[in-house]
Amino acid sequence: MLDARASHLDEEESQVVDYISNLPDDLRWEILLKLPIRELVRTSILSTKWKDSWISVPSLIFEENSNESRLIDMVDNVLMARHNSILQFKLVSKYPCNAAISRWFFFLYANGVKDLQLNFSDNARCNIPFLFFSCHALELVNMSCCSFNVPDYFQGFKLLRTLSLQKFDLTGISIGNLVSSCSLLECLVLVDFVQQGYLHIVSSKLRELQIDGDFHDLHLETPKLVSANIYLHSVDDQSYELFSVAKAGNESNLTQALGCLHNIQKLELDGEFMQYLAMGLAPKNLPTIFNHLTQIHITIWALDENEIATALCLFKSVPSLKVLDIQICDYWDEDQPQVQTLQRSESTKYCSLFKCLEIVNIIDEGDPEFSLRGAEFILEFAEYMLTTAPVLQKLNFIDFEDSMGLVRKLECIPKLSTKAEIGVISTN
Repeated sequence: MLDARASHLDEEESQVVDYISNLPDDLRWEILLKLPIRELVRTSILSTKWKDSWISVPSLIFEENSNESRLIDMVDNVLMARHNSILQFKLVSKYPCNAAISRWFFFLYANGVKDLQLNFSDNARCNIPFLFFSCHALELVNMSCCSFNVPDYFQGFKLLRTLSLQKFDLTGISIGNLVSSCSLLECLVLVDFVQQGYLHIVSSKLRELQIDGDFHDLHLETPKLVSANIYLHSVDDQSYELFSVAKAGNESNLTQALGCLHNIQKLELDGEFMQYLAMGLAPKNLPTIFNHLTQIHITIWALDENEIATALCLFKSVPSLKVLDIQICDYWDEDQPQVQTLQRSESTKYCSLFKCLEIVNIIDEGDPEFSLRGAEFILEFAEYMLTTAPVLQKLNFIDFEDSMGLVRKLECIPKLSTKAEIGVISTN
């Protein structure tokens, strides 16, 4: 009887279908590509068919914050087991891994890595070895908290399309020269860096740009640029006396920095960048008409006459502007000279600057309260929008403490656009 039961069980087991082993190859690869590295390696125990599949997966993603030696051992073992190309290598760690990074790059270089992402914590910099600059197959680089010393023989990444560097140190070459050596570059992100002197970005292919750091002068020669987000952390007067083009008596910073952006569609100017653009005298007109520019975000000091004039000069060259975000900064200083208002400004002699404008967002930058003159500027600016923008749909006050007081005053003003509405938005 026992023999009969055992025979019956053997017959049932023989009829069990091994669905895992019989999965189509393309579906098996989809599963493998989505797994973290630990689970990826463990698939080797599923069946004979899966045993060595993980070794050929072209994407390696490591995330380990518990133990540096454990992370290094894991990466070493996986890389040594590889025998196929490594298309993507991503490492996220709070440890800089300086003891192992050089030998890892030997494997990455030998296996033609195309997508390289190294993201470390703020505690220490990872020293990137020279061999990185010989990885000529790279198409995407995303690194944070890394230090680079560029060798003399470096001729550029000829296939690189995306470069993102955050919290980085660069020696041996300027940022501008690094960018210009990447002839196919389309997306550039530079965050938390210091550039002494001239930051000159020359790229014939660049379409997306984000700059967030400390620099002294900016010159963009990027004719195909579509989107730009520029944040200048601080302006030091003594440094700008030495480095700024405007202080040297040449063309204005506004013309130099933005004058070549013929195809720009979205522009964000934050931090103290408008203060930099306003150095020297603003030109009456920019040499470029930004026909494709439809969205602008700017941060501006309400009591700085030069910044106001610079902003208006920019607006005159944007005939198709549809969305304007203006973040207002203010400070209380009784010694601050009275600024020229919008209504008295020479720039407003021109016919409507905002003939296509549909949405205006006026944003409080976070001060507890505005000075009286700052509040007057905001009210005047809002009135100017309502009375000169013929197709305006929305004028929003965002995060203002006395938004309703501003709204009540503006409701009495005749609007040029019959569709214009005044709104209050809180993001807190």
